[in-house]
Order: sequence, then structure tokens, then C-alpha cells
Amino acid sequence: MKLVKGVLAAAMLLGALPAATVLGPVRPAEAAASQVSAVQDKMSQTLIEAIESRASTVTLSYTGTRTALKNDLNRAIELALASDDYLHYIVKSYATSAIITGTSAKITVKFTYWETLAQTKQVQQKVAQALGEILTDGMNDHQKAKAIHDWIVTTLAYDTTLVSHSAFDGLSKGRTVCQGYALLTYETMKQAGIPVRIVEGSSRGQSHAWNLVQLGGQWYHMDTTWDDPVPDVKGRVVYNYYNVTDAQLRADHSWKAANYPKAVTAYDATLSTLAATDASRAAFYDKLYTDMGFAYLDEDYTVTTLQALKDKIAAAIEQGETSVVFRYTRGASLASDMKKAVSAQTGVTRYSYTYESFARTTINDKLVRLKLVY
Repeated sequence: MKLVKGVLAAAMLLGALPAATVLGPVRPAEAAASQVSAVQDKMSQTLIEAIESRASTVTLSYTGTRTALKNDLNRAIELALASDDYLHYIVKSYATSAIITGTSAKITVKFTYWETLAQTKQVQQKVAQALGEILTDGMNDHQKAKAIHDWIVTTLAYDTTLVSHSAFDGLSKGRTVCQGYALLTYETMKQAGIPVRIVEGSSRGQSHAWNLVQLGGQWYHMDTTWDDPVPDVKGRVVYNYYNVTDAQLRADHSWKAANYPKAVTAYDATLSTLAATDASRAAFYDKLYTDMGFAYLDEDYTVTTLQALKDKIAAAIEQGETSVVFRYTRGASLASDMKKAVSAQTGVTRYSYTYESFARTTINDKLVRLKLVY
């Protein structure tokens, strides 16, 4: 997983100063939180217009001291990039320079982009077309969010060559990295009227990007990249990173939490509440509850010991079942335990099983799918 940072720190050359001054990193939440001067606001608006039009160069006039110039320009760039997450992450890099005469300065900011304006417009058009196909009248935000998640995961594949980084790349080539997944998810959720953010952090030791979405007034993390495992399997959709909390995501993600809304509401509780209060959509909530694996947190689908595994298989044999799915909490010893448990049975001529990590808990649980032949 590789995320090429949308904005690279750039050097600002102040007149004849012998050394370059490096601008600090963009901090979206902090940029929006503190007070903004009229000068900073005016500069940022000019920069926003430049980025929106995909201008490669923009010139700013400034009056003030060199120290003030550095601070105001840095702040203006932060504000511009904090204005919209899509604009932020289609900026590939920027570089600044200034010619200073006394207290007057002519500032030049040069941008490079992951997408041209024409390409971004194509993304917007394709997203609008897709929404017309995957959304139906009467859907609420929970239904829309799932439809969008599933469309993203089935439409894109992860670019293991790490060449493609944009939403346009994803739609035109079928492949992109996490940045492209997050950008396409952002644009699609936004057009559907669902509040959404792009989160920048790391996962499994590498730079990474994903999304936060707001449903029913609550924020949830959604990582469409990790829900589309490599190698890509056509039509496969998983929900290991769908609508998870801060605490759940911290198992293998890290980010600067102060920069983003908090996600503290467990989605299994949300689905249970919705199923009880929104009868017309109860079937949808119940199916999503199962698809997300929440049912396997229940005692009936949980196996915690070798003896319990033997009993689970014995019960399946007694009922004549040829397949059984359950969560096994002794994931590290699954192979040896399964061999012992099946060997203790009579009447089984052949068996096979598959397993995967169970993402709803932070311990080494496995979701096991066992097939029995009598």
C-alpha cells in the first residue's frame, strides 16, 4: 500500500536570502480552526480558484515583512487545501518563490496535479451516471452508503505497480492505489448527499488514505481499499472495514485523530436499532448485519475451545448438515484443533475448510467455513 502525499512541502525563496525556508505540512482541521486574517483569506481564495481551474501557476501580490509573508502564505495554502478534500488530494505538489523589493513581494505558486480539470469532470459525470444506476428512490443514507461502497469495490482493483493515484485512473484504467479509492469514494458520497472526508494516515506500516462518512449524525470509517483485497476477484465485496469506529480501526490503522471527526458509535448497535425502528427496511438491516459478520459475535456462532469445536461438528453431523460457519477464538491453533475435532467424529468420509481473520474483534479470531462429506 502506498499513498503519494497530495502536497509536498516546498521551499520559498525570499529575495536574496542564502537559504530556502521550508513550508510546514498541511493540517486541514487546524487550518480551519484558528482565526484567519483578511490577507490570508484573500490569498487562499485566489489559490482555491487556481486549483479548481487546475492552473499550473498563480501569482500573488503581497505587502508586508518577510516573516509575515512566510506565515501568511503558509496559512493561505493550508486554508486552500483544507477547503475541499478532493482538491487537496488531486494536488500532486506545489512550489513557491517570491521576489521581494522592500515590503512588496511578488509570489509565484506552481502546482502539479494528479488529474486535469477535464479528467475531474469526467469523474464527476461517470459518478453521476453510476449513482443513477445503483441508487433507487426511497433509499436512506445507510442504503446509499452500502450501494456506493459495493460499487467502488467491484469497479476498482488495486494497482500493485503503484503508478495510478487518482479517481480518474481508477475509472479509466480500472486500477488505482488507496488515494484513488479514497478520492472516488469521496466524490460519490458527496454527490449522493452523504457527508464525507478523506483521512490520511498509515496502515500496516505504510502510508494510506481512506474515508470517514456520516450516517444518521454519526461518523464511521470506511476503507474501500482494504475491502478490495489483492488479488482482485471480480464481484467480490467484503465488509471488514465498512463503517467501523476509531477503536476498531486502530487495530491496524493510525492517523492524527485531532484532525478528523470522532467515530465512536458501533455499527452493529446502529443496525440493530434501525431494524427495530424502521420496519420497512428491516430486511436490509438484517442482511447487512449478517454480511458484516456481526452475527458471528453471538454465542450460537462462536466456538471457544477444542471440546466446543468437537461438539459443534458433532451437532452438524447429527443434523445432517454438510456445511457450517462459525467463529473460532483459538485462531492460532485452528489447523491442529480442526484435525483433532474431525478425527473424533464418526461417519465423516471427507472434510475441507477455509478461514479468514475475523475483523470485528482485535484478538486472533478466525471465521471458519467447514464442509463435510458423509
